[in-house]
Amino acid sequence: MSHPASEPAINLPPFTLALIVANVVAFGAVRLLDGDAVWLAIDAFGFVPARYGGGQADGIAALYTPITYQFLHGDWVHLAVNMVSLAAFGAGIERRVGGPSMVSVYLLCGLLAAAAHFAIYPASVDPVIGASGAIAGLMGGVLRMMREGGRASGGMAGFAIVWAISIVLLGITGLPGDGGTQIAWVAHLGGFVAGLLLFRFFIADGSNR
Repeated sequence: MSHPASEPAINLPPFTLALIVANVVAFGAVRLLDGDAVWLAIDAFGFVPARYGGGQADGIAALYTPITYQFLHGDWVHLAVNMVSLAAFGAGIERRVGGPSMVSVYLLCGLLAAAAHFAIYPASVDPVIGASGAIAGLMGGVLRMMREGGRASGGMAGFAIVWAISIVLLGITGLPGDGGTQIAWVAHLGGFVAGLLLFRFFIADGSNR
């Protein structure tokens, strides 16, 4: 008698899983550093708007930090929330358009999220870190994917509206219970709008892959 193959413990598409692993590894690598080295790493690999004309121009860092900032996180809660969201939105998009296209959406939205933050805060010396802008782009892509596929998207649209309002409020007031740490709300919204507008170019004639 044959037995059906058991389902894998982590049933995520490979590219989504690879992004999650990359984020976790990057977080672990930074946390292995001692003392001030953690903050030096965040400053070196985080996105700092002032590097692009605010008196702290750094040609090399300006090239790689719009990508590397997407893989850094402040603490375990920050990482966990983003990775759960990445698993939810990334998996759906990867199954729809394929792994390479999903990663392209992710990275491109992360880049545009950083650009949006720079547009509003061009002289800021505070490093922006986290995958939130890229993941917000995936969320925008899911909403666009649902609309393009003719599926009811009212619930998802409502969630996105509540999320956007919450992001703006938290960006103004700061995170509760965290010393008022503010979040890069412009980057979040910039990534979401990027995903919402650009994802249509990654949908191949409405067919599944």
